[in-house]
Amino acid sequence: MKETKETKGERATRPAEPAPAERIDLNLLNVFDVVMTERHVTRAAERLEMTQSAVSNSLNRLRVQFKDQLFVKTPKGVMPTPRALAMWPRVHQAMEELHAATHLDDMAVGDTDMRFRISLGDLSASLLAPHLYRVLAAHSALTRLSFVPHDPAMAGARLMRGEVDFAIGLEPPRAAVVQGMPLWSTSYLIAGRKGHPLFEKPISLASFCETPQLAVNVLGEDDAPSAVDDALANRGLKRDVRFSVNQFSVAAPILRESELIAVLPSRLALTYTARGIIETRPLPFSIPDAVLYLTWHQRSNTLPSHQWLKQRLIEAATQLNIDAERELRKG
Repeated sequence: MKETKETKGERATRPAEPAPAERIDLNLLNVFDVVMTERHVTRAAERLEMTQSAVSNSLNRLRVQFKDQLFVKTPKGVMPTPRALAMWPRVHQAMEELHAATHLDDMAVGDTDMRFRISLGDLSASLLAPHLYRVLAAHSALTRLSFVPHDPAMAGARLMRGEVDFAIGLEPPRAAVVQGMPLWSTSYLIAGRKGHPLFEKPISLASFCETPQLAVNVLGEDDAPSAVDDALANRGLKRDVRFSVNQFSVAAPILRESELIAVLPSRLALTYTARGIIETRPLPFSIPDAVLYLTWHQRSNTLPSHQWLKQRLIEAATQLNIDAERELRKG
């Protein structure tokens, strides 16, 4: 049947149908990966050796593909949407595996004697270390890894000076030469000893604020940021903090022997709940999940050994995520 001019015009103005997910252009995923790393379209274009308009066009095609905005403009660059944050670890891992498959010399990296230093806090170490050890043991018997205390204010400088190879923390360093990606996120729960009186009935905002509490202040500073206290302050409320510690690992033993309660990351709290040390309850108000970022200096992008360890860190975090989801379903 012959087309009329009207039919052609209608077809010309019809919006393009998004391509099926299985037909997505790998070049688009590479653009997505680099923009996520840089959080800046211009810097991503420089790394990709593309024009800024070409990168923007690629992102527009991805928005159609995934039916999501993916990035929101900010004064300092772009901020990923929750969908982009959820997608990135797997996309990044897939791009790394593709790179490894096309650079066969990298395959032997795990057979060499390598030493690495990672800056991270005690919570991150306690959660990630068991998974990371198993991953490293499965891939290399020669890798030596050291954890060093994490200071958010110094993380960027230490990466730039080469004092550490990677840093893991809540806030990625703000430096053009430092790159990063989210490794995992966690929500929060109220924790207390088994049989705590607060847990005998539904917890209200008032009863939560009135109950004596233990707070974890990692920095040990009076003005240290606190998602819990900020959320309460926005409601004109304040909790009754009686005891403050600078390490998450000491919270559960204190709670078990006291009448205090604490707000703990759900992954840590459920670990102690599974051991029968404490009980947990949901918060009577909402606070944003905590997101842990893996960061590194961009010069490491050309080092096969660093790319190898980054892949192992992603694998360990992936297993951590799987285990955490399993525990949450049990709870």
